[in-house]
Amino acid sequence: MKRQVSTMIGAAALLLGAAASPAASSGAERGFFPEDYDAYEHFDAGEGFCVDWAGTFHEVRRGGYRLVAPPGGQTAGELHVNGVIAGVVELIPDDASLPTYAGSYREKVNGVVTEFSDEGDVERVSQYRLRSTLVGTDGTRLALRLSGKLTLNANGAVVVERESFTCE
Repeated sequence: MKRQVSTMIGAAALLLGAAASPAASSGAERGFFPEDYDAYEHFDAGEGFCVDWAGTFHEVRRGGYRLVAPPGGQTAGELHVNGVIAGVVELIPDDASLPTYAGSYREKVNGVVTEFSDEGDVERVSQYRLRSTLVGTDGTRLALRLSGKLTLNANGAVVVERESFTCE
């Protein structure tokens, strides 16, 4: 999630720069930033999502984020971010005798650039939620539920982070 937020922050800076131009004052500025991600990450025993064995986490993500800066004079300095990402997750055990789990998800992300201070700091708020059911090659199921809320400063440093993760 932190990688996604960094991408959105960079995109927001570009869009806000465009929104500050005289031509932008006549209407809302809009942008779209695609998400295209495919990566593998190894985890040790006890460090994986919902499993106690060592293995590899594989995730493929596709979708994007829509950014909207309102026309000049309306909620000055505010930027809205909305995204929908479709993904596929696999949990692949190092031990081939254990089940491999796979499932798809749809993640929703939204955020707002809320404030510019005199010091140039920007406070950003974003939230996300993701739900997926992973089915094992042995027929067992894992229900993943993730949600979170982040507040970041202008440098992309996390100021507030609340995350909820459950696995059943």
